[in-house]
Amino acid sequence: MSNDQIQELRELLNIDEYSTLKTTRTRSFGNARCQTEDHPLAGEFHKIFQGLGGTEKLKTPYPNVSLPQYDTTHQAVRKALLEKARKEHVFEYFKLPGAVVHGNIVSPEVADSGTWKYRGDLDSYEYNFGVDDASLTFDGIQLMEGAIAYLCKHFDDIVKTPDIALRVLDVFRRIIGALTDNKPDAAHFEIMDPILALFPSRKCNSVEELDFYPTFCPTHPHYEDRIKQWPKPDYDQDFRSDDLIGWLMTAAPSPVFDYFKPYTEHQQNFPITNEHLKKVPGFENDDIDQAMAEGRLFIVDFKDFHEETVAERNWDNYGARLHASISLFGISKESNALKTIAIQPTQTPQGSGFWEDIDWFFVNIFGYGTNKHPRSKIITAGDNYWAWQMAKNTVTTMASMAGVVDHLSSHVYLGSIPVAYFRNITEHHPLRPLLDTHLMGLLTNNHTGIFTEVGFPTSDNVDPYGDPFNGLLTGAIQHLSGFSSQTFLTSVLRRKSQYHFKTHSSPIDRHADPSLAQLKDFPQHDDNELAPIISEWVDGYIRLYYHSDQDVVDDSELQAFLYETNHYGMVRGFPDDAKTIEELVDTVSRIIYWMSVNHGFSSFVSFMKLGALGFYRDHPIDPYHEYSERDWLNICPPMNVGAGLFMFSKIFTDLPEDWFRSLGKYPKGQFSHDPNVYPYLDNFQSQLKDLDEKIRAKNRERRWSYDLRMPSTMTVSPWN
Repeated sequence: MSNDQIQELRELLNIDEYSTLKTTRTRSFGNARCQTEDHPLAGEFHKIFQGLGGTEKLKTPYPNVSLPQYDTTHQAVRKALLEKARKEHVFEYFKLPGAVVHGNIVSPEVADSGTWKYRGDLDSYEYNFGVDDASLTFDGIQLMEGAIAYLCKHFDDIVKTPDIALRVLDVFRRIIGALTDNKPDAAHFEIMDPILALFPSRKCNSVEELDFYPTFCPTHPHYEDRIKQWPKPDYDQDFRSDDLIGWLMTAAPSPVFDYFKPYTEHQQNFPITNEHLKKVPGFENDDIDQAMAEGRLFIVDFKDFHEETVAERNWDNYGARLHASISLFGISKESNALKTIAIQPTQTPQGSGFWEDIDWFFVNIFGYGTNKHPRSKIITAGDNYWAWQMAKNTVTTMASMAGVVDHLSSHVYLGSIPVAYFRNITEHHPLRPLLDTHLMGLLTNNHTGIFTEVGFPTSDNVDPYGDPFNGLLTGAIQHLSGFSSQTFLTSVLRRKSQYHFKTHSSPIDRHADPSLAQLKDFPQHDDNELAPIISEWVDGYIRLYYHSDQDVVDDSELQAFLYETNHYGMVRGFPDDAKTIEELVDTVSRIIYWMSVNHGFSSFVSFMKLGALGFYRDHPIDPYHEYSERDWLNICPPMNVGAGLFMFSKIFTDLPEDWFRSLGKYPKGQFSHDPNVYPYLDNFQSQLKDLDEKIRAKNRERRWSYDLRMPSTMTVSPWN
């Protein structure tokens, strides 16, 4: 490409060293607010590149809430509201077989449920932790900003890639043409298509090219505000460390399903031996059976995904695979530090013998192909260095995908709770001010993630449910991971059916297991002090309105909500009634826990050096082969897929700043109808702030920090 062509491309993209294409982080796409006044086409571009998050608006305060059996003033109003609600909010069983979704997603209340509503004086009442959630100057997470920053950083290498200019020009011609014709909808893209086109589909040539975190120019007038929205993980410089893999398994990306378990018996499909163990530094004089008997061994086995990861590579997504790996971790006799011992990339071990050796020889030449159960060998840190680095990526990529599956499956599992809630709990009920914010965005986000690419259709002739394999998330998976959209959604629905409302909202107690108790640090337990804090807040709030167990029994709106969630919503483990105040407090506390703590999702999936959703190799890893760094780079995602996955993952991870609409935050004036709430709310927020500071102090003593249980970095609801 000539210098003139490069300059032409620069001018077309309007690039300087800190240029951005801004979009508001709003999940209710139809109400997107454009904060792009510094870009000449901003008002039009946001119609195509829409951001994600939550908008806000002013609403009137809640009425003086009361239990239905004591409301002598609004009986007729409540009855009319319930009749209307039960027509507008319906359970739908056929749009997504295997799950219950909202059957009238275009109803006004659903569309409005993704909005942060403040109900009074912005300068009083709720403590805001120093962050104004109703700020009209909030720019949001700017997805294209990161892409442009990466393009600037690697501009010369990118633009020299054959045909890249033609691909980029084609994208922008479609956009500019649509805008010129005043038909922005004509420029139809999957959400990541522009990024996939902006960057080459070649493999990255260095670790630096796998680093998609923006490094903005410090002279940018909003540098401090922008850079904090793209935080690098603490382990960025230590990603080669073997200790990191064990840490990531104990500091799981998804808080609901914990794949890290004590290794208590040998598995036939994982023939680990003393020979493997003694290769690992610190275990040279150890014995595998003794270590197992003493509770010093742990396993991460992704067997649940075996049948979903063995299909041949899907070239629509640039040839990614996923490996349902098995990994062994251990504590040596001399240390309580967790070490990574061995990895078997697939569920089927390679046997020994003449024919097995012949088979291994040919598989190494021709690859797995359509083999549904590919064999693999156990690899340790004592084997070839690059073979070991590649083996570690089989674990981390599967852990990343498991986290994404778990995240969306918990959304689907919880999705019918707000359907029953809106059907039965009127705005006159005391549960509305408490739970509205915690249910914010769940219905709209579920619908967008599964059924639509960029929001709801506006035409009356278009089915708003669309294709469940082509939603914002389900459609992107096809391009950005080792799963097809069909496989991904199947996995989500299978996982969703395994949740239990009480079991999976009961925090892990590692001290109940002698093996887990040996670990120096186990963040899923050690940092999780949230359940009692939430329960105390709910107990205080509930007792303002329920003065006896009979009040609970006689609350017709509450009892209908519980019954319908269980019987019609099919939320496994959800109680179908409540007979005491204690039972009600427990159920409401668990709802909040599910919507905030169990909705937590780490940013590991953004870390392309380890966390990609695909493993780009169709051949087995041989522990004795002389691999190179080039071989390791080849198993990492291509540049355009890595960029797309990195930018796309920011939709689901990281608040724009600490305490932004996080657990403990309620919109201003949320409880202005009842001043008696505020002493309990103040106590709740104080406890959360104290816990947050306690975890920050703990993180300062850790090698790598862990923020998945920090109130300040946890969303108050599934709004993202």
